[in-house]
Formats: sequence, structure tokens, C-alpha cells
Amino acid sequence: MKRILFFTACGLVIMRGANAACTVTGTVYSSCKPGYYLSSNNCIACPNGGTSADKNSGGITDCYLPSGTTGSDSTGNFTYTADCHYSN
Repeated sequence: MKRILFFTACGLVIMRGANAACTVTGTVYSSCKPGYYLSSNNCIACPNGGTSADKNSGGITDCYLPSGTTGSDSTGNFTYTADCHYSN
């Protein structure tokens, strides 16, 4: 029987046929990967496409738009000249 390996958020799963599944319950996170922040032991995506440091364990204020990020609004185009951190 051919085995196919998949790396998933819940670990390594060895697929044997089409009915294999990966289910996670009760996961508690202590830090998050870049682009996410920690909130009540869960990793939540940073707003507006922001990022964060690897293995961060802070809240939403760990999210930021990096220097050099461009955007536009009703007043025109803009570029962030410094990291712009999210604030509550």
C-alpha cells in the first residue's frame, strides 16, 4: 500500500486511503508564528495583512505593518517609513 505523508497544523499524518482525517481539540497555544498574535491561548491573524515576530506571545499590539508597506486611501498613495504597530 502506498503511503502519502502530509504535514499539518496538528502534526504528521500518515494517509492510508481517502478516509484519513486530522482532528484537533483542546489545543492551547503559548506563542504564534509570524502574521498571528496570541489571544486567549489561540493564534489569530493580524489585521489588515500585518505581520508579527516569530514565536511571539503578546497580544494584538505585536502586529505591525512593516516599513516600506504601501497603500492608498481617499487622499492618495502612501508608504510607511517605519514599522506601524497596531494599537487598541
